[in-house]
Amino acid sequence: MLVTTLGYGATVPNARVAHVQLHRTRGARFHVSGIPWTAGRSALSRIYAAFECCGLPRVAGAFTLHIRPTDQLKELTALDLPIALALLGHAGVVPAEALPHLFSAGEMGLDGHLQPPASKRDEPPRSTPAPLSVDALLLPDGWSQILASWGPPGKALRTNHLEQAVAHLQGRQVLPVIAQKQAWGHRERWNPMDGQSWNSLRLTPLQVKALTIAAAGQLPLLIIGSAGTGKSHMARALHELLPPLTAHQFDEVECIYRAKGIPLSATEQPPLRAPHHQCTAAGLLGTIDPNGTWTPGELSLAHRGLLCLDELCEFSRDCIEALRGPLEGKGFLLSRARLSRIESPSGWVVATSNPCPCGRFNEGPRHCTCTAGHVQRYLKRLSGPIAERFALHVETMNAGASAAQPAPPLHAVRKQVAATRKWLIAHSAVHTSPAAEAVFQQHANAFSTSARGIGHLKAVARLHAALEQNTRTNTLEIGEVDAAFASQLRIFDRPRWWEKAEIP
Repeated sequence: MLVTTLGYGATVPNARVAHVQLHRTRGARFHVSGIPWTAGRSALSRIYAAFECCGLPRVAGAFTLHIRPTDQLKELTALDLPIALALLGHAGVVPAEALPHLFSAGEMGLDGHLQPPASKRDEPPRSTPAPLSVDALLLPDGWSQILASWGPPGKALRTNHLEQAVAHLQGRQVLPVIAQKQAWGHRERWNPMDGQSWNSLRLTPLQVKALTIAAAGQLPLLIIGSAGTGKSHMARALHELLPPLTAHQFDEVECIYRAKGIPLSATEQPPLRAPHHQCTAAGLLGTIDPNGTWTPGELSLAHRGLLCLDELCEFSRDCIEALRGPLEGKGFLLSRARLSRIESPSGWVVATSNPCPCGRFNEGPRHCTCTAGHVQRYLKRLSGPIAERFALHVETMNAGASAAQPAPPLHAVRKQVAATRKWLIAHSAVHTSPAAEAVFQQHANAFSTSARGIGHLKAVARLHAALEQNTRTNTLEIGEVDAAFASQLRIFDRPRWWEKAEIP
């Protein structure tokens, strides 16, 4: 006779549900599979002592206990209750046919009292499974709120003692339903005004406008310039310009973090991911193991948030080239030997880079010792197709520090960004003036710009026009000034731009 039930699998990645199987055979030995024999023997000692204290029969005979999955199972004391119920199912004390549709968890004391393992008490699991198709979840205090959402609404029952679980399965006791809190109603509010990153920036008027436009359209942004000019600070400060997450958007983000095994409490704050430049392509895109389990990468973890790639040229070539699809907002196909998965993260990608190995190229020959060849080889790490996929290129240099002023107040910039987004949604019709078309054509002829580059030019010009016009008119017209502004933010369109006249 085989009895099966479900239990809490502790550190089983992504699923965290353990399948407990108990088979009765001839003889007198107790065999254990899937967990160490010492852990099985300790569980049986606690369970049999609880049976005696609760007046339940001790099941005699030979059994084989198997628990799967057999890898990465820890905190095995949480399986005491499902193992005990499987034994009682064999003895006929509880109906064995009800156990396959029952999820239970709890470490059992010698008197039958149930509780979470001491190391996991009141600690949110690192991940949660897809909703379980079960008839009931028997959970002790300390895990009731945490695990109640694993099953259908109203099926999680508070169970703090073995006798309560047995009486419920025998139909003699009705257990209280665990009231599930509305997690989003108790979310952590996000107040970006508390952050000091943006308000501590010093920017030129061109940089302020470029960053505002990039934030309004969440366009891929590349900040390139001298070392020590605040590129990394600028990139991270852009996180404070993102809108707060809605309930639906948080569910999307939480699902990704759950698959990664990272706890994420309900919050309005968008994700901010800043991987080190030694991150691999697999770490950026994610992986699929032979069992078909997907582990998200940094691109997916930045969904609805900001992915900051500091020192982009220092990343590996494979890692940089992996950005081709994501930078265009088309997602990517993660394919392995027999498995594949399509991912379409919608995070905002902002990257920074030095212009040369020493980082002082823009400061002139008195400060930079790199030759033109050194600069060219360094920037070749950033291939033309990748550089072209960044809609805006912003330069920073020490020579322009005198023109830099404290950044506008964060609340004013956030209000401007939100108003621009709202205005663009309400006014989809766009008219491009002949003068602007002439600027676009001139840029294309001078720099042999691709169709993708022209598309970026027009997107930036549209956002610039919306930023300037949304409080004054009900129509959007891209003018010559808008097109000229967009043209100066495409430095990689200029051939051999790194050979420009050096600053004395």
